[in-house]
Amino acid sequence: MVLISIVIVNWSGKKFLKNCLDSLQKITYKAIEIIVVDNNSTDGSGVFVKKYYPKVKLIENKKNYGYAGGANIGYKHASGSYVLFLNNDTVVTPDFIEPLLADFRKDPTIGCVQSQMRLVNDKSMLEVVGDFISFTGFLYHYGYRKKANLEKYNRQKIIFSPKGACSIFPRSLLQKIGLFDEDFFIFFEETDLSFRVWLAGYKVLYEPKSVIYHVSGGDTILSNKYSYEKRIYLIFKNMNCSYIKNFGTRNFLTILPVSAIAQTFMLIYFFVTFRFHLVRVIFKAYWWNILNLNKTLEKRRYIQSKIRKVSDKDVNTYIKMSPRWSYYYYNLFRSIQEYND
Repeated sequence: MVLISIVIVNWSGKKFLKNCLDSLQKITYKAIEIIVVDNNSTDGSGVFVKKYYPKVKLIENKKNYGYAGGANIGYKHASGSYVLFLNNDTVVTPDFIEPLLADFRKDPTIGCVQSQMRLVNDKSMLEVVGDFISFTGFLYHYGYRKKANLEKYNRQKIIFSPKGACSIFPRSLLQKIGLFDEDFFIFFEETDLSFRVWLAGYKVLYEPKSVIYHVSGGDTILSNKYSYEKRIYLIFKNMNCSYIKNFGTRNFLTILPVSAIAQTFMLIYFFVTFRFHLVRVIFKAYWWNILNLNKTLEKRRYIQSKIRKVSDKDVNTYIKMSPRWSYYYYNLFRSIQEYND
C-alpha cells in the first residue's frame, strides 16, 4: 500500500485533537503516518498527544510558525508518497482516503484533491465545495453552506482552490512547485499553493465520495485567536501578494484592475459605515505589500520562469467562475449561505 503522511498543524487546539486523532484511528486505509506539528501551544497539547497517542509523530516547535510554516515543517518530517494536510478541528470518516487515492490513479494530471467537507454541528450541510477566482478578484466560495445531499454537490468537480482543512498532494509535485509561502502565516496560503499546482500544468479536484466533518474556523475564529480585524488584514495582504506572484500578463491586465476597483468600493463601504478600524488594517495590508514588493517580485520571477508551464488563457477556463451580483449583496449585507449557486 502507498504510504500517506497526514500532517496536522496545532496551536493550542487540544480540545479538538481528541476527536480528530480518534477518528484517524478508525480509518480503513492503514498505510498512514500521522504527524502533529505543535506551534508552541500553551494548553498542554504536546503532553496530551505524547500521553494518549504515542504512535503519532509529534513535532514541538519553539514558537508559532503559523499554519504555513507549521505545515511546511510537517512536510519535511513526512515520508509518504502523498501528503495530506488536515486541520485539527476535523473528524474524518473511516473510508475517506480511498477515493482520494483513486482519483490520482485515474488521472496523472491531478495535483491536489479536496474531500467533501461538512459541518460538524450540522452534518447535512456543506462547508464549501471549493473556491474560484471571480471577475472582481475576490474568491467565489462555491457550495458555501449548502445542503450536502444536492446532486450538483455530489459530483466530482474541477475547482481552482481547495479548502485547506483537508487536501492531499503527491509528494513529488510539492517537490517541484514548493510548499506554502511562510510569509502568509495563515489565510489564503492554500489558494496560493493551488495557483502553482495549476501553473505547473496540474488540476485541483473536489471529491464528494471522500467525506470529513469540520468545525470551520474552530481553531482560529471560534477560539478568538484571530479577530475579524486581523483576518481582514491577513486576507488582503496575502491575496494581493499571491496575485502579484502568480498572475501572468493576461490576468494582470484583466483581473487586477477590476480587483483594485472592487477593493476600493469595499474601503468606501467600510468608511461610510464608520468601520475605520477595517480601513486602517486594509491600508496596513497594502503597506506590507509595498515594503515587501522586491521580495514578492523575486518570488514572481521564479514562479513565472521555473514553475509555469501553461498560460493564463489555458487555466482561466477552469479557475475562473463569477457569481451573480446578488452574491456580493448577500456577502456584504446578509449571508452568502442564502445565495443560490
